[in-house]
Amino acid sequence: MEFANNDAKVDVVLSDMYVGGKLLARVQAERRFLAIQKLKTTSNQQQDESLDDDESTGDFVDHSTDRRQLLKTKKSKNKRILTLQPQVDGDYVVSEKNVLSSKSAEDVEILTASAHFSQYALYIYFDIFDAALHDFDLPEGCQTFVRDCNDLLNHHNDSFRLTRMGCEHAHLCYANFSNGIAATPYAILVDEMKETVVITVRGTNSLEDWVIDLQYVPLPLDECGSVCGFDGEGHYCHKGVLTRAKWMYNDMKENRVLKMLYSNDSRYNAYNLVVVGHSLGGGCATVLSLMLRPNFPNLKCFAFEPPGCIFDEKMAGKCNDFIVSFVRHDDVVPRVTQPNLELLRDEFFDVLARIRVPKIQAFRDIRSPILNDSNLAQRNSKVLCRRHEIERDTTFYEQVRKFRTERAAKNQTGDVSVKLYIPGRIIHLVDTSGDETTYIPYWASRYEFNQVVLSNTMLSDHSMLCLPDILHKLDLDNIHEVNTFHKSESNEEENEDPHFLKFMLCSFPNGRLPSLLVVSSLMACVFSLLSNSVCKYFKRESTLHYPNSTVVPGFNLSAGLYSYTLKQCKDNNCYEDNPRDLEDSKYCQPYPLAIVPDAYWKSARVFGAISLILGLFGLAFVSLATCTKMKKSRWKAACMIFLVGTLCQGLQFLLVQSNLCNKMPILGREDVAKAECSLAKGAFLSIAAMLLLFLNAIGCVCMFKIK
Repeated sequence: MEFANNDAKVDVVLSDMYVGGKLLARVQAERRFLAIQKLKTTSNQQQDESLDDDESTGDFVDHSTDRRQLLKTKKSKNKRILTLQPQVDGDYVVSEKNVLSSKSAEDVEILTASAHFSQYALYIYFDIFDAALHDFDLPEGCQTFVRDCNDLLNHHNDSFRLTRMGCEHAHLCYANFSNGIAATPYAILVDEMKETVVITVRGTNSLEDWVIDLQYVPLPLDECGSVCGFDGEGHYCHKGVLTRAKWMYNDMKENRVLKMLYSNDSRYNAYNLVVVGHSLGGGCATVLSLMLRPNFPNLKCFAFEPPGCIFDEKMAGKCNDFIVSFVRHDDVVPRVTQPNLELLRDEFFDVLARIRVPKIQAFRDIRSPILNDSNLAQRNSKVLCRRHEIERDTTFYEQVRKFRTERAAKNQTGDVSVKLYIPGRIIHLVDTSGDETTYIPYWASRYEFNQVVLSNTMLSDHSMLCLPDILHKLDLDNIHEVNTFHKSESNEEENEDPHFLKFMLCSFPNGRLPSLLVVSSLMACVFSLLSNSVCKYFKRESTLHYPNSTVVPGFNLSAGLYSYTLKQCKDNNCYEDNPRDLEDSKYCQPYPLAIVPDAYWKSARVFGAISLILGLFGLAFVSLATCTKMKKSRWKAACMIFLVGTLCQGLQFLLVQSNLCNKMPILGREDVAKAECSLAKGAFLSIAAMLLLFLNAIGCVCMFKIK
């Protein structure tokens, strides 16, 4: 990997990488926010000037100063969107882009086709292999699925349809599941619904795939072009991807499946050819399409989230006629190029050099939530100095200077200086809601992806699992409002940060309140446990009622949920059957089998146990909240846990309605014990636990209100 091939070394440890990465993400967010504010100011000034012109002519026009309204107006009329395009110097340029429109037949056709064929880019990961293994009798250990020539052209053979995936309209013709440095799994299918032959290529899913991903050094296309029949002179391609594409091209020539499918005797010879793939598979699909197109002029390729370094600029532009690439929001893979990684590394070193506080303080600062983007500059200034204030006489800065000098020299020589881009036309799917439910597709420029965006979704946006559903659910007629830049104040509380930060002991990313909740939760759990286990929950005063209506004083004792207090003599001269001669001892005794708890008593025991369990869950949550950032929804869930725990702790007082505090028939005897109960230590502990649990619920409400 050329990016890591350096003689000069910089002393950076894992904690530096964590702190530097988090602070760099905040610096990027601050730049975007400042660019947005500048854009809003410019827009408002233009609206004010327009308003003055309207007033001078006597016409009244309602000009909203809200940026969301401005975007809504521009889009509803012109179907365009304003985007921020990052520059090499870290600044942003505002670009106006075309949103895909339902009024454009080409846009609708591309989205419909891509949504349909995207399922094959997903199925090649696991489902097609499972179908070949279990449904099509692929021998165990065999890596190649090949159908007989006569069987392949049999119009009525339904044995190889992809029924397992719900694609009865498609059947498998050939698949090679070999995976190595050159070999990559791919399959050839026939989609009878769309009358299309589909080649689907698997993306990164093994160590060998990662090795290929990292081989992004540009390789000339001259020889490949002369063999395949396209003009590759002076053009370059991702080395690893080109290696994989050549292997697939040669394998297809050897198995001759495409040749048979498009032979004169085949019913499929008039079918279109579509090549699809995701991630590394998307990159391989684009290069394979370039190699096959001389023989299949009508070929189309859909590359889903491909690497950002496939072809040089001119070749990437030449592919506009037959390749459409899709990039989902902040997906990191389409932004991984040599220059982008160089820029990211240089900015990372700059941020490390700008840290003006001890590392532990920087740890705590990045763990504390930022409730409003307007606070970014202030928070960053507390931790980072300005660039011109960086101390240049340190060992670290000298190491960085030597490293950059070496890298600059290497980047100016050889093929490394050739910049590679995403091929074809590019559709960027912008997540406008922040919850992966609403996306706006627009035609993007390949120059928009010249910076790695450090965001909460940079990895999850690369997942292929939900991409087919996203494409299917895109509604071009229902695009009303896009806010690409900034969350309005009215929606700030609703749009929470979806990122769940990594664990860091006692870093207090949610502020100091969770630490107080930990103490109160711990006390509530202790009080709840004691109230369940003590044998002095109530003081019980009883009388014995005999069948002959005789009433005599009974034994007064302290009773709990599961045990009672043993009695002892007050002095040596006592009569054990006389209650006046006895007093409570310090020992507890489980209830004898003769005493049978009723429903109220059992319910009190159950609710007491539930309250203790919920209290422990709440304690675990607030303890975790002192170490990692929590979402608003999780605080709501914790609030419900504490409220239900409070209710259950209160329902423990159902014991008052039980036979323990009322009539209690004694097993094997005709007399009945009647009793009245008053509060004792266990009851007071239960009340204290109930109050603490309720206070914790209020504390959780405060946390999600703050967030």
